[in-house]
Amino acid sequence: MGVPPEHRLPLRAYHAALIFKNGVPVAYFEGLSLFERMESGFNLYYTFRDGETTWLYARILRLMRQLLGVTVFSIDPYQVGHENEEGIESGAFWFYRKLGFRPVRPGLMKLTRSEERKLATDPSRRTSTRTLRKLAAGHMLLETPNRVQLARSGQWDRFEVRNVGIAVQRSMAREFKSEPQRIRTQSVEFVKKGLQLRTNRWREAEIAALNKLALVLAIVPGIEQWGPDEKQLAARIIQAKASRDEALYLKLMQKHERLRSGLIRLGS
Repeated sequence: MGVPPEHRLPLRAYHAALIFKNGVPVAYFEGLSLFERMESGFNLYYTFRDGETTWLYARILRLMRQLLGVTVFSIDPYQVGHENEEGIESGAFWFYRKLGFRPVRPGLMKLTRSEERKLATDPSRRTSTRTLRKLAAGHMLLETPNRVQLARSGQWDRFEVRNVGIAVQRSMAREFKSEPQRIRTQSVEFVKKGLQLRTNRWREAEIAALNKLALVLAIVPGIEQWGPDEKQLAARIIQAKASRDEALYLKLMQKHERLRSGLIRLGS
């Protein structure tokens, strides 16, 4: 399930799932996506946790990839155990690690490999809670294999969407005397001119999407220098943000390489 246009996030797409087995709800999932990257959250209800948790989670990620085209999955530190004792007690880090997730911080990756070597030589060993807390200090990523993704491996490692918001805030403080209405108005004007948008026939929801996305698009370097096809694709992306489902929005974003690289730079 998705979110109606009037309640959507300005930049990321949101999708959620309620999972049933034999008609009984057993888990829920949420994903917040940008291009091919999805921030994922998963919770299996206590009663069912000794069952097919790993299989079920893997199938959900596969489904999200099929529906939305996402290939990079990000796990928040809380999911792994940061400020979450349940995650520490359950050894959540190893649940994700065995599925192929890796810490994005080099120091945590080094600690992971050290612990894996110790576990390999001593099958009875259990990772201490102290080590699990250290391992839970950063994000984890899963990059699912394909030719395109292999060439892009590691590009999302330092990305955090809040950095994009901070970049907008800095622009507002520096260029607009911290006045929200000024930056909103001038960002829309800049984007409409830079992308040569003709919005006289756009629906109200599409105009609302433009008003929100313009804050970010206006600080992506060089959008006015994009080629005609890139500008046309950007216009379709804005309109798709207000479409029936945000799947189209994501799939169009995944085709815009210069927008993608610009936003990764802003968020890293």
